[in-house]
Amino acid sequence: MKGFVFLLCLLYPVAHANEINIVTEVFPDFQYLDANNQLAGRSVEKVKNALNAAGISYTMSANNWSVSYNAALRDKNTCIFSIVRLPPREKKFVWIAELEEFESAIFGLKSRGIKLKTLHDAKRYKIAVLRDNFSHHYLLERGFNESRHLLLIDNLDKIDKLISARRDILDFVVLSKKQFNYRLKTSPKLNLLEPVLDLNTAQSPLYFACNINMDESLIAKLQFAFRQTSSLN
Repeated sequence: MKGFVFLLCLLYPVAHANEINIVTEVFPDFQYLDANNQLAGRSVEKVKNALNAAGISYTMSANNWSVSYNAALRDKNTCIFSIVRLPPREKKFVWIAELEEFESAIFGLKSRGIKLKTLHDAKRYKIAVLRDNFSHHYLLERGFNESRHLLLIDNLDKIDKLISARRDILDFVVLSKKQFNYRLKTSPKLNLLEPVLDLNTAQSPLYFACNINMDESLIAKLQFAFRQTSSLN
């Protein structure tokens, strides 16, 4: 590993302090806050290994997804993970490295007993999605309309409140299956939900991506580091 770091330093100048801002969200179990309130998880380790091996200085923070997503769109030296690579996002970011595959589904209230045979069937209902999250863009790409079909929320805590107090306006919600199982441990109200339709998200894996205006030399350094550390795993 020391030889790898030395090679990177020869290929690219050493980055100055706080050269890159890394933004993410709490998205168990890919990334989560541990008992010490520190970011942990499989994706976090992959990102840290690549950045540390490359000798790149960085800060890392977890925010609501919309905050992180817009920061990565706006700020030149900002990167984001774990972000789904979708066609509408393709030209908005530089896609550095694939991190994980994931599975997601539409969940509905057990008490409603609504069944879906196809994704098109869901257009008869209101679906809660995180603003600017993969679920938001995934459904827009497939002809869903924000005003007619979608209920935009800023964080997943809103789902608990909708289940408790506004159950009448919640038909469905889109969640990662692992995310649902993780939150179920601390949010018992999610027991009221059940998966009703799997989404085909295996073809849209989670990535580490950066602002489209980031310096090309830094992009090359990041891509090289992720390739090398990935081959060592």
